[in-house]
Amino acid sequence: MSQSTTDLKNDIQKSLDHMRTLRDEIRVKIHLAGMDVKDEWNHLEPQLEQVERAASEFSEATRHAVSETVKRLTRLRSSLS
Repeated sequence: MSQSTTDLKNDIQKSLDHMRTLRDEIRVKIHLAGMDVKDEWNHLEPQLEQVERAASEFSEATRHAVSETVKRLTRLRSSLS
């Protein structure tokens, strides 16, 4: 595996770990949230599984998808605070 592929794989794995942590935090907080947040979560949660499946392909597109998903999760988590 080339250095750039290794870097890409490490970057994607790090982002996936962050995504999973955010997901778990949101699941805990979602029980206290209002309907708007629950609707957003219901829309976002299936995409998490898609991103995780796609993460086995170490590409720039995957890195972008994971990064965007982490951003959405971060915004959602902030709205729950």
